[in-house]
Amino acid sequence: MSKERVKSQDLGITRYQLFCVIAASASSINSGWNLAVTNIAGDIITKCLGGPQRSIGGLPSCIPTSDIVWGVAVGAYALGALCGALSSTRFSNKYGRRWVLLYSNVVGLGASVVLALSANIAMVMVGRVAAGIAQGAANGTFTTYVVEITTPRARTSLASMTQMAVSTGMLLAFALSLATLEPPLWRVLFGVTGMLCIVSMALMCLCVESPRWLGMNGRAAQAEAALVRLRSGADVTEELDLITMTASEGGSSRTASVVELLCGRTPDNLRHQLLVAVGLMFFQQASGISSIGFFSTTLFSSISSTSDAAHDVSKPTVPQELSVVLMAAGAAATLGGMFLAGYWGRRPLLLAGHGGMAVFSVLVAAGNLAAAPRLAVGAVFLYFIIFFIGPGPLPWAIPNELTPTYASAAVMAVNNSVCYLGIFIVGLAFAPLLSLTGGYTFLIFAATNAAAFVFLLLFLPETKDGDVAELVAVHSVGIHRVWPVKRKCVTPND
Repeated sequence: MSKERVKSQDLGITRYQLFCVIAASASSINSGWNLAVTNIAGDIITKCLGGPQRSIGGLPSCIPTSDIVWGVAVGAYALGALCGALSSTRFSNKYGRRWVLLYSNVVGLGASVVLALSANIAMVMVGRVAAGIAQGAANGTFTTYVVEITTPRARTSLASMTQMAVSTGMLLAFALSLATLEPPLWRVLFGVTGMLCIVSMALMCLCVESPRWLGMNGRAAQAEAALVRLRSGADVTEELDLITMTASEGGSSRTASVVELLCGRTPDNLRHQLLVAVGLMFFQQASGISSIGFFSTTLFSSISSTSDAAHDVSKPTVPQELSVVLMAAGAAATLGGMFLAGYWGRRPLLLAGHGGMAVFSVLVAAGNLAAAPRLAVGAVFLYFIIFFIGPGPLPWAIPNELTPTYASAAVMAVNNSVCYLGIFIVGLAFAPLLSLTGGYTFLIFAATNAAAFVFLLLFLPETKDGDVAELVAVHSVGIHRVWPVKRKCVTPND
């Protein structure tokens, strides 16, 4: 008597699923790298801390510029990523998720060449914009790809891989920055993004296309072949039938554009999904987290009473070392958050995350105002760690868990656009804001995190272990509150 095969949708994480997720994560590692690479190297490049500007190999050892102009150069990456995220929907829907993840690296390679050979600040800005376009297109597509190739059980943990990959990239950028403090080694940092692009292209060549995208485009045979590889010999019949049925009900290759989504011209009423996607990412950035990603060294220097004016540039300062430790703590917290999301669910982690960040923001401000650097630094660490447990990874995962396949690329494009717009604004405004408000800066972030808590309490549904089709059916009824739950009154005559 033959043993009945396990249904594919009942599987957890398989080896090939995990390989494809890790391979695709290279693009998000690159995104984290580009977000953090200017942090420690910034003063070396713009303030010529390694000595007066001189020519090394025909290129300047540093590029003197003002803080405001450097802020624009730093934020230019996010501006490019915004453009990449908005354009990714068309390419992702037309050519496939894997195609975008593979070929966005070509633009990234070009960007790395421009950055590594920059002779002036204008070239840095152009390179940052180009790198942003490449990573903006890939980063949002990565989340969609992960959700579409994983089973519900595997998705509980792996859907948070976007933030894990971004955290890893930031940690690598900070760690390598400490070894490349002397000019012109900062150019090596800019060139690493090209190496990551080559690794990403090589790995993605070994991965399959999203079965859901294949089914949506009428390629049932290819969708079945992809499922067989991803599900490690399990019975894929039921899952393939569901993909085929969903595609036929949605009009096969019918996909929603960003304009259709924003104007409400979709088969399902996705206004609540759009509100959740935009709200999650808006509050993620309004929490103030990008200020630490871009300017943690500056922030720790402002908290510390020590001066590094006469410091040997070849040796890391205490604020620089603290920044590396902070990034390591963030990466570890993200890994922990991936597992906690599977036990506690998305909603409790996000509520605890933003609530905790509000409290720790107040403590950062209190430490600054009371001249208690240990309190302020400790609060920054706790603020950063709790972000990566919930508010960091989950806004990338939840929108796809609430959205039908035909609209997932459009929803993630809007989601990512809000993220990168926030990063651009923070990159441009945080340094002047810190100078203007001093110790009160984090009180602003305390208020935005408190507002996030209220928003999540009212509108965020739980998606843990949920079937996407069922979640879509329940929440495609327009904007509605999920708390408090309305209860039907029962009278004695009923």
